[in-house]
Amino acid sequence: MERTEALLIADLCEGDETALAPLIEKYKRMVYRLAMQITKNHADAEDVMQETFLKVYRSIRTFRKDAAFETWVYRIAVNEALNFVKRRERRQERTIETTAEAEFEADLRYRAARASDPHVYAEKVELRRYVTEAVNSLSLKHRTVVILHEFEGLTHTEIASILNCSEGTVRSRLHYARKKLRTLLKPYVDAGAI
Repeated sequence: MERTEALLIADLCEGDETALAPLIEKYKRMVYRLAMQITKNHADAEDVMQETFLKVYRSIRTFRKDAAFETWVYRIAVNEALNFVKRRERRQERTIETTAEAEFEADLRYRAARASDPHVYAEKVELRRYVTEAVNSLSLKHRTVVILHEFEGLTHTEIASILNCSEGTVRSRLHYARKKLRTLLKPYVDAGAI
């Protein structure tokens, strides 16, 4: 019999370590994707993912049952990723290309070779690269809000809860980030589409 998420959380609070594995399995893709978008590095995202689930395990007793577990995991993952980036920036380590980006580029070359209209496909690839560069050029606090809202599909309320700030702050950061993205991407796309 499969245990529900609520039962897994209750069991984990009671010290049943076997309850952690199904929770990790359920949330690992979400945490990795988020960590990758914030850290922009495969190895760093893996480290953030490990630290996130270690913190979930160590802090499970502080989880308020009236809140959504997913939002709590998001908050931990975002904080771990942001802290990781801040530590990395203090050490002034710069990663030029991540493993995931290299794999993505190889996949794009393969797909472009097989595409029915390689020119259209190449334009899409180029646009994606410009959008990625534009998002990555945002400050960490603005990039994080864009990632959570535009890529993860979270609401302003959820983001405010994750970042421990007001909804107004989320809206303001999102507004500023979109404005900056419009300016950066104006040469490449119709400004009304952003």
